[in-house]
Amino acid sequence: MPFFSQHFHASPGGRVWRSLWCLGLLLLRVGQAQLNNETSPTSQFRSRPDLHAPIIDFQVLKPELVQPGYIFLAPYRNVDPGPYIYDNYGNLVWSGAGSSGPKTAHAPRVCTYQGSDHLCYFQGEQHQGFARGHGVIMDQNYRIVKTVESSGAGASSDMHEYKMTPYSNGTTVLMTVYQPRQYDLTTNPRFNVYHGMGWIVEGVFQEVEIDTGKVVFEWRSLDHVDPGLSWTLPGTTDTSGDGLHEQSPWDYFHLNSIDKSIDGDYLISARHVSAIYKLSGKDGSIMWQMGGNAPTINTTNFLFAYQHHARWQSENETHSVISFYDNGSNTFNTTNEFSHGWIIEIDHTTGQATMVKEFSAPEPEGGLLSGSQGNMQVLPNGGAHIGWGEHSYFSEHLPDGECVQYGIVAQRPSNVMIYRSNKYNWTAQPLTKPALWTYSWMGDNMVSFVSWNGATEVRTWNFYTGNSSNGPWTYAGNASKSGFETEYHSPAYAEWSYAEAFDGDGRALETSVISRTFQPSESLAQYCHERGCDKSEKAEGDDHMEYETEFEVNPKYLSPNRGFNTSHYFADSVIDANSSVLTPEYHGEGHGTPSTSSDSSDADGNSEHHSRLSGISPIGLIVGGILLGFGVTIFGFFLYTHGAFRSFEPLADKVSKNAFGSNIFGKYSRIEEKEMDGFESGSSSSPGTGNRHA
Repeated sequence: MPFFSQHFHASPGGRVWRSLWCLGLLLLRVGQAQLNNETSPTSQFRSRPDLHAPIIDFQVLKPELVQPGYIFLAPYRNVDPGPYIYDNYGNLVWSGAGSSGPKTAHAPRVCTYQGSDHLCYFQGEQHQGFARGHGVIMDQNYRIVKTVESSGAGASSDMHEYKMTPYSNGTTVLMTVYQPRQYDLTTNPRFNVYHGMGWIVEGVFQEVEIDTGKVVFEWRSLDHVDPGLSWTLPGTTDTSGDGLHEQSPWDYFHLNSIDKSIDGDYLISARHVSAIYKLSGKDGSIMWQMGGNAPTINTTNFLFAYQHHARWQSENETHSVISFYDNGSNTFNTTNEFSHGWIIEIDHTTGQATMVKEFSAPEPEGGLLSGSQGNMQVLPNGGAHIGWGEHSYFSEHLPDGECVQYGIVAQRPSNVMIYRSNKYNWTAQPLTKPALWTYSWMGDNMVSFVSWNGATEVRTWNFYTGNSSNGPWTYAGNASKSGFETEYHSPAYAEWSYAEAFDGDGRALETSVISRTFQPSESLAQYCHERGCDKSEKAEGDDHMEYETEFEVNPKYLSPNRGFNTSHYFADSVIDANSSVLTPEYHGEGHGTPSTSSDSSDADGNSEHHSRLSGISPIGLIVGGILLGFGVTIFGFFLYTHGAFRSFEPLADKVSKNAFGSNIFGKYSRIEEKEMDGFESGSSSSPGTGNRHA
């Protein structure tokens, strides 16, 4: 008996009421969305006030049992939607919000492209239940090196699947396409569409060559699955569409995942027919179907519906093992009390499928029901990482199902959602500079806030201070990296400073912007404290001053008088290319001593190397250089006018033309050209050795 007959009624009056009810529920959800710091808490960083990353609230966290790696997710409808990376403790690692345009991102994950790790995610325009956009490939410096579009005669690619094709060696991707088409819906009276042409969404997927855009394989649902098999009829849910107009086509299939086997066949999941299919990679024919209205595989100890994210785990001639996320509900109809992550074993000799492993949300009620979205990723240890879809939560489980990590990105009333989340190892060093903000309340001490968005290998920070934006600079101390933004307190005040990042082996990675220490004015200081100032208020009533009011601002508070050097906003590394590597040692909050093999440090923690630089006057260096250059020029001109260089011309000409001179000069000019080409083309070596902490 078709499943939909248990839930849907075909009377026109009932259909009208269902449509109104769906619309009312959608408007109610929008109206009830409470996006605030209670339902969707958001970070504020002093060094990067442009970033507003969600704060993760862990309900369960057992660090000693959690797998190493980073958490990749892309919340939307939050303050700053976009791709994000967090560590296992909920510290922000990278915010990609706004890095690639004002579009929605989905399902960031690590992918292999051209033999190295890259970051892949979908980016596009979000619609109700689908999206239009393209795939993005970023390198380990967070540069977009490739965008991938669907090809052929149809719509742009959709959010539901964009992934490197397994066993393609990173040469092709799998992409979903939601293609609206005119369709005669009057042939089946249960659709309740008559007196004209109907509209339908066909579920399409493509395998596309990344570098050429060529379509390797395309599959279309209408050629294999009739709309009469759908569990979601026109106008019955908030994502179904009513089929009456090109702007509201009926989404009868809702393709939401694609995978490919080593034999070249495909595994797909379709939510609105509540079925998982194995498709022939040769002609697209259905090889078997589990779930839905025409299954060829019978389920034994489980029932699923409205599922997402079907993935092959293993397969041979007689058995298949797959994983998927069972929603058990589409909000309007329910088949299970809770949603789950499942691993299923299919015995093709008997045509039966058995659930062999289950992962559930650790909620007091016994689980969580998610009416849309969601995914399950099997981890290397046999456990699972699960994204809970319309609930912007994620969890990690041991192979026996025990939950060892359960994080909430936003509460359900906020209406913030995450389509999929994942976990991977990742090593990256951005091309951007570390950000630094320094502050002193009374001018007797100071606090620094430093961060480097996306850097995975930073372990310590060195801090340097000076009396001018041009230096000279004195070593002030160091601190171990702490979370996304490291806070460093110094007992002494300095007007200018910068920071330098080091990895775990003591290698210098990058220097920050040069920061002038912010010291509040007399009118502001009363509203400040040791770490910053209170939020301001709008002047009202008698405190309000008209624009025409004459008032002279103290010149020292005029922004052009702050003393920045426009040609030198960023600090140069204090490590000379020919010197040994500086190895910072952490001595608590505010006092550290760097050590090198050639330079010792004095009792105050100031390196002799920096002291020698500090003792030379910049003006003296400039004047001495000018005088020396002038003297050399006059002496050389004197020798030239008296013919002193003529005897060397034959020798120079001979050297430049013989094999030795040609090889030497040619070799070095080729090296210079190669290095420039490499820089322009974006080639780079791996900036680190991988994720070395949980």
